[in-house]
Amino acid sequence: MQKISRTSSGSDLANISNNDPAVQQALAAGIRDACVNVGFFYVRNHGISEETISATLEVAKEFFALPLETKMKLENHKTPNFKGYSPLLSGNNNPDNAGDLQEGFEFGWEPIDPLTARDDEDSETMSGANVWPLELPELRRKALKY
Repeated sequence: MQKISRTSSGSDLANISNNDPAVQQALAAGIRDACVNVGFFYVRNHGISEETISATLEVAKEFFALPLETKMKLENHKTPNFKGYSPLLSGNNNPDNAGDLQEGFEFGWEPIDPLTARDDEDSETMSGANVWPLELPELRRKALKY
């Protein structure tokens, strides 16, 4: 069985496409271990270029710097599939707290070019259209490329 390269907070995805069930199980076990015993993990060899990562991070910073009222137009509780903006304190991972000190932006897969849409879109709760800010149109393209 192949050992997954993992420090206390990292998982190597170099073998993510390997069809060997033992390799797949080892990768899953390494990620599970990091999630259960550490609480997070860094991913290596994911195939996303540094240029794409940097561009996405920059546009994300621009989004979160928008005025709250602009972001709240996209609040994820206003959509049936919970996609969009998650404001500060809206999540609560600890029932003893008043809410988590984080913001978020939920989105799912969609084709960058709408003319290449999939016909197999399922009807699960989280499927369906994403919402994007009109004030920052490049967020859609950069986030989906990422």
